[in-house]
Amino acid sequence: MIPSISEIKEFLKKLSFDESSINDLIEQIEHFEKEAPERDDIVRDYLREECIETIVDEITDEILKLNKKRIKILDVAAGSGFFAERIKKKLEDNRVDVEVYGLDITPSMLKRLKDKGITPIWGVAEKIKESINIANEQYNMNVPKGFDVVLSTLAFHHFLKPEKVLKSMKDVLSNHGVVIIVDVLKHEHEELKETLKDTHFGFSLEEIKEMGSKIFNKVEARYMDVYCEVGDVIVGLYKAVFT
Repeated sequence: MIPSISEIKEFLKKLSFDESSINDLIEQIEHFEKEAPERDDIVRDYLREECIETIVDEITDEILKLNKKRIKILDVAAGSGFFAERIKKKLEDNRVDVEVYGLDITPSMLKRLKDKGITPIWGVAEKIKESINIANEQYNMNVPKGFDVVLSTLAFHHFLKPEKVLKSMKDVLSNHGVVIIVDVLKHEHEELKETLKDTHFGFSLEEIKEMGSKIFNKVEARYMDVYCEVGDVIVGLYKAVFT
């Protein structure tokens, strides 16, 4: 059953969000609820197949650098699991035993995650640890409190408080783990803020490094040779790795 708006508001209140933030999140949720049935096709429309493969390959390569045979991954704002499903398969092809969990605030996305073999967690990126506690205590789940990999693809510019999200990711990162973010570079296409419910116009490499360096010991960020295409608008992507 998909929760009602009132139930979602109560959930967000449990996570101590104020009324203004709740209203902003509800607006995003309603937008992505409409997108949920076609979300995979929408991602394919934004990205050429070559770009999708590059993103999956680059994230997988970063994870393989951990040199672990068993990996626990948390995908933050996982959406329909479009990328997480592909990353999981690629890691398994490399003989890695993978557990993948997907955290998302949009209820309809959670069903799609489950259908793809990804354990869904209803929660908010700014409060990952608290969301996991609620999942374990109130929904009888057994979600780990620490992950080898915390990743997010094409979602970071949607977060209300991105620096707080990085801190939230750090809080559930195991020792010697890695946070990987792939997202859109800073741009000036204001129309995307309404059509895609973007919160920020992407981030520059300098901004990402500055945010990350306040929380992590090491931050690497670079341009990727891929882009998103929304109508006539083309926006580049970056990859950031935090340890």
